[in-house]
Amino acid sequence: MMKKVGLLAIILILCSCDGIAVTSDTEKTVEEEKGAGEWVSSGAKYTLGNDKNVATVKEFIEGYKNKNVETIFNLSKDSIKVFRHNLEEPIYVNRTMFAEMLSRYDSIQPRPVYFLPYQIAGWDHSVVQVVSNEVRFLKDGTVEKERVLEKFMINKEGKVFAVRQFDAAW
Repeated sequence: MMKKVGLLAIILILCSCDGIAVTSDTEKTVEEEKGAGEWVSSGAKYTLGNDKNVATVKEFIEGYKNKNVETIFNLSKDSIKVFRHNLEEPIYVNRTMFAEMLSRYDSIQPRPVYFLPYQIAGWDHSVVQVVSNEVRFLKDGTVEKERVLEKFMINKEGKVFAVRQFDAAW
């Protein structure tokens, strides 16, 4: 009887070791992948970014929601290149301009749907893509409702240096 129990234990151990080897091989396959997708003009691959950049963008959006220019510019460069969804040319926004823009609003209610951090091979910055539903209440009683896809560009120092917006009519 003891021989049977011992043999059964050895078989179970060997079977569980085999399962670990399969998992290890699977992990190696994932690690070996160098990216996916394609940036068409260069053929560069995408890889996932990091949650540190997501945290930066969340804090940036919270500063925007609270109309706190200091929070926004603590997380960004002195001037942010903004590609608004409804303008053909980008604008450079500094602290003064951002404060003036925010002063028009009683409140801002951004509601992010997701945060997707990624990098493109060969680029020296990262991107956090955010889709949001946003409602802005102006001091004159007007209500603005937007659905936007935004790409926050973050440099190696972890600072937002550009924001690109796309109208998301969905």
